[in-house]
Amino acid sequence: MDQTPRNPRRRRLLAGGIAAGIVATAGYFGLKHRHGNEGLSARATSFRNKLRIPGASARLGEASEAADASIVLQTGIHPQPILEGAASDIWTYSHRNAAGQLQHNPTLFARTGSRLKVSLDNRLGDDTTIHWHGFAVDELNDGSGLHPVRHGQRYDYDFEVRNRAGLYWYHAHPHGQTGLQVHKGLAGLVVVEDDEEISLQKRLGLTWGVDDIALSISDKQFGPRNKIIHEIAADDWIGNEVLINWTPDPVFEARPGWLRLRLANTSNARLYRIAFASDEGANLPFQLLGTDGGLLDKPYRMETAFLAPAQRLDLLLDLRSAKAGEWLMMRSLAYDPMENDAGIGMPEDPAMEHPGAVPMGENMDLLLIRVAGEARETAGELPTTLSAHGIGIREDAKRRPFRLWIQDSGRWMINNWNYHLAHGGDVFEIARGSVERWEITNEMVSMPHPVHLHGFQFIVTGRTKSPKQVAEQAIDPRGRTPHDMGLLDTVLVWPGETVSIQIDFSQPYSGKQRYMFHCHNLEHEDQGMMIGFAVTD
Repeated sequence: MDQTPRNPRRRRLLAGGIAAGIVATAGYFGLKHRHGNEGLSARATSFRNKLRIPGASARLGEASEAADASIVLQTGIHPQPILEGAASDIWTYSHRNAAGQLQHNPTLFARTGSRLKVSLDNRLGDDTTIHWHGFAVDELNDGSGLHPVRHGQRYDYDFEVRNRAGLYWYHAHPHGQTGLQVHKGLAGLVVVEDDEEISLQKRLGLTWGVDDIALSISDKQFGPRNKIIHEIAADDWIGNEVLINWTPDPVFEARPGWLRLRLANTSNARLYRIAFASDEGANLPFQLLGTDGGLLDKPYRMETAFLAPAQRLDLLLDLRSAKAGEWLMMRSLAYDPMENDAGIGMPEDPAMEHPGAVPMGENMDLLLIRVAGEARETAGELPTTLSAHGIGIREDAKRRPFRLWIQDSGRWMINNWNYHLAHGGDVFEIARGSVERWEITNEMVSMPHPVHLHGFQFIVTGRTKSPKQVAEQAIDPRGRTPHDMGLLDTVLVWPGETVSIQIDFSQPYSGKQRYMFHCHNLEHEDQGMMIGFAVTD
């Protein structure tokens, strides 16, 4: 089905009926977290809800892989209280733990080299899937829309975890409805561990769920009676509330010592510029430990980092000298959103764009971290070397160019391909075991695109013509930022920029294996900004 926006000349506007239905809520939702003239201390008082932590919350469970049984996730609609007032219509993957408790979107745990076995029992009323985002898997376990699970059916995912330790995630990926189903709630986290990762935890004295926390950051558009609103034919859907682990206005109490935050941007389209401000207003530096595919070679000291949809950041804050009662705010700093495609047609009316939502690129407060308790004696020193993925740049890799652009009709394209125009077919094949360098150029009349590759991780080999806000973070002659220095599965390409990535298409599978390459702005994906390709013998 062609998902080209119904009104391409004003692509981000809500359909009239929905806009009329939620405009009355605009005065409350979202705007309270925009940075205004009031001080940081005044804004911090609105953060009052205890952060939900996977495993410690009745709603966010945890589950580990078992040798003799699979984890069963059942889709369904489970009304839950999120905001004050009526419960919201959350769509979840639900898991019943050994004690018989029903937990939603559980964080899954696995070790490198183990098998992850998950059964999906679809009770949603429509097709759905589980896409194992970032995992190196075969086609049948990838969970793309190529293999939809019909309502009333069960599908067994069973694969060896070939990835390094890191934070990964799982989410719905049905063709044409990924944005809807993820926005409604069908997403969860996966923590992969190995000996190297566990050694770092011990060296820093970190305890999972106490000072080593996973944070799923997702904005939602709430309407009347707290109903979650999504418009399939809209574009880059942003919300009027930012939830962290499904918590609005969250507060986390941290002990003095190291604080590790593993961030996953599970939003449909919103891009964050992560920073931490002290109660005095100054930005507190942090150490970047890892990204999508796990630990970097060494820590990188930063004060701000971009986090695009689907990307992950592994951050370490030094609170060893912090005193009880002090606090800091995790926030998204202002940046140029470079939505250059807005000039294609009629000027947009900001009052009609996602009522109550803070516009893309404006300051937002996200999470209040309050120091409480006594300092720990177990906090060790951060090592100067963390890991090594062992992948070097291959100058002999085959080049394959890609162009990201928008037609006058409002249809997003990759080269001259659109998934709907290609009728879902594979547009090229790649020989298994080959190494390629994909050179991804984003047209200037465009917007930032986080592009995601299924089935394989990659390294960034260079950035050229980057905008100033990206170029100023470059740390090598290739224009790469600290975020580019590890293994990735999603890379952000800004308007006017070219990013080259290197992919090794080796895998232990045989026959034809089909995968997706697409923009992880989920509305763009649903509109067909996606191509299929095949890896063959």
